Amino acid sequence: MPYINLNIPAEQLSKLDSIRKKLNKNRSVYIREAINYYIVKTEREFLAEQFNIASKKCREESISVCNEFENIDLISE
Repeated sequence: MPYINLNIPAEQLSKLDSIRKKLNKNRSVYIREAINYYIVKTEREFLAEQFNIASKKCREESISVCNEFENIDLISE
């Protein structure tokens, strides 16, 4: 497994160690899990944004189609 060197502030390391001890996990496992959590969270945020963009496009198109059908009633009379 590849490894990285990581420099973090002492206060953050102290908090990290306090939590991971309560969870009975070693530091590397806890950090890997935290990184994975953040990756999944970020991927979901990106996906949600893509859905929002697509939804806005569909909404605009749906309104346009509804407006066209609304005008059909006026034309046939």
